[in-house]
Amino acid sequence: MIDMTPQEMAKSLVNEFDGVGLQMRNEAIACALICVNRILGVIDYETHLKTWLYYKEVKEEINKL
Repeated sequence: MIDMTPQEMAKSLVNEFDGVGLQMRNEAIACALICVNRILGVIDYETHLKTWLYYKEVKEEINKL
């Protein structure tokens, strides 16, 4: 079960990449988007719709940062 809102997850992912020495916030955002896109690519939309929709919203929140 996911215990963070999509907005919290977006910030958490970006902050994880930002904390490992990336020079620019934009690079952290790009890395977080790559991760979420990979997750969306492997989740079976029909079987795990709720999870897929969650990560779709996380992606939207990352794009707002």
